[in-house]
Amino acid sequence: MKDISWLLNTPIAHRGCHSSDVPENSIEAFSEAIKQGLNIELDVHKTKDDILVVFHDSNLFRLTSLNKIVEDCTYSEIKKLVLNKSNERIPTLKNVLDYVNGQVGLLIEIKQHPDIGKLEELISQSLDTYKGNFAVQSFDPLILKWFYKNRSWYIRGQLSSGLKGEKISFLKKFLLQNLIVNLISKPDFISYNYVYLNLWIKLISVMSRVPIIVWTVHDSVTARRVRRMAKNIIFENFNIETVMQRE
Repeated sequence: MKDISWLLNTPIAHRGCHSSDVPENSIEAFSEAIKQGLNIELDVHKTKDDILVVFHDSNLFRLTSLNKIVEDCTYSEIKKLVLNKSNERIPTLKNVLDYVNGQVGLLIEIKQHPDIGKLEELISQSLDTYKGNFAVQSFDPLILKWFYKNRSWYIRGQLSSGLKGEKISFLKKFLLQNLIVNLISKPDFISYNYVYLNLWIKLISVMSRVPIIVWTVHDSVTARRVRRMAKNIIFENFNIETVMQRE
């Protein structure tokens, strides 16, 4: 039986504790989360030469002003970039694992991509020897299925949302919105956009005994409201201590 209590009992800082002065998914943002004793949500991409880097967007432009896709860059290109004119650089997954070193839990998001297997194997090679708490999550049920088959002991989360504006087929959207894809991904938890959380999703959670974590909450009023429907919160840019205790 997997112990996921660490994931449900401690709030999760979205891309670390970032701000206008502290870039998201940076060592400084993760350092602040550790100081506050918060779990950390982060994102992983693969460079052209198969180095895993912690960065949210597929394109580097928003945070570095370089208009280039992460996967089209070598790590030697990536490591020269600075984040939001700060002194922070894009860390590798190894950098982050070495720095966090089990002090808090890590929730690692894997973006949808073709050719499932190579990226997942690279991530697994890093995580297999990591001593701290971690979980992986993705919108793509086939990515989670890979982990179910190849790393069954990993804690896995099915991401979902209302998918408004997403360019996917009606059927795929329906299956994902309503968590029917859970039959494929077999998740240990559901990670759902709080805006679209409803009683139907809550019922699925209760009936399948798969807990819900909501994302991404930006204020304490919303946090108090959704806390009644979910086991935990992925949040950013407010003081989470005000809602840490379930009402």
